[in-house]
Amino acid sequence: MQTISINLPDSLGEFVRSQSAERGVDVYFETILRERQREQARDKLEAELIKGIESGIGDPITPEFWQEVREEGRRRFEQRKKDKV
Repeated sequence: MQTISINLPDSLGEFVRSQSAERGVDVYFETILRERQREQARDKLEAELIKGIESGIGDPITPEFWQEVREEGRRRFEQRKKDKV
């Protein structure tokens, strides 16, 4: 692994120190890496949301739709329980 030294603005340095202490992480790198991963996940989610918005009008949300969502959720939950055994 390569060692990198970076200079952070005081406010960002304080944020990293507080996050490291709060999470019990001794290495600042882990805190920075976690924040970067969260940023990437937010960027991906935003891109998917924009793609969905730009794709046009979707299907209407009806009580039947929510029933299907619940049934699919239950089915997946039961399958995961079986997979863990």
